[in-house]
Amino acid sequence: MISIRWRHCASFIFLCSLLLWGQALWAQQLIKGGEGVGSIRLGSSLAQVQQILGRPDKALPSPNDPQAKLLHFKSQGLAVFMGSNGRVIGVTVLSGSWKTPEGIGLGSAATSVTQTYGQGLQRGQGNINYATKGLAFSLRQGKVTSIYVFKREDDRPLLGDRLIIPGQRVGQIKIGMPASTVSQAWGQADSVTPMGQGGRSLYRYREEALGLIVSNSGRIEGLVMETGDFITQQGVKVGSSQAEVVRAFGQAPMSGGSLIYEKKGIGFRFTQGRVSQITVLPKV
Repeated sequence: MISIRWRHCASFIFLCSLLLWGQALWAQQLIKGGEGVGSIRLGSSLAQVQQILGRPDKALPSPNDPQAKLLHFKSQGLAVFMGSNGRVIGVTVLSGSWKTPEGIGLGSAATSVTQTYGQGLQRGQGNINYATKGLAFSLRQGKVTSIYVFKREDDRPLLGDRLIIPGQRVGQIKIGMPASTVSQAWGQADSVTPMGQGGRSLYRYREEALGLIVSNSGRIEGLVMETGDFITQQGVKVGSSQAEVVRAFGQAPMSGGSLIYEKKGIGFRFTQGRVSQITVLPKV
């Protein structure tokens, strides 16, 4: 009798252990918007990332901030974006069996994404952003090809819908707003550069890849972007082609490698035929 009870008890313990092991394995393969991917958490240090994933296959500097870098871990199917503060600010899933708690992973149908999370914010052709969830999806031929995890909107004040409205605003940052509103939310700018006569200065925030043109009275007179995180209602962002800009905003004379639309309150600088910087100014 004792041996039979022991066998039942041992079987029960084994099944519980198996269940816990399965739950742990699932957690390791989980994509959690606004938090991280598997054991890699937003805010983790480089040492913590390498302890989990090992040495990266390659490290590429950010085009907007040489102190930030993108680390590729091919065998794990991950790319980890390290900010200039030495902490993880984003993780991209490029391959593997990673899935969100709702079961969305690479290869999932685009319709499954919108049915699960809603329409989201279109970030140009084939990209959907869910700012309040800290998730973004790249889609090709109706399937998910990559998933990006970043801080939720609640953790990133003032970025709002990330829309560029010419002559008016970028996200929740508006032309005419006191620059102190931004510094209260994001802290002091990483650098302040005088812009010649007129008393204006350029306040740069590296992590957001955003610059504020600030008057001597402390008001925001312009916004400068060097990141594809922001997008116009027509789908134009940093990285768009010159043809896409012209198609959206019409023809304009090229001056010093830039197209300026003064009456619309927006300008685009190009590097090798692609938008490398967008400036929003008051309409003339």
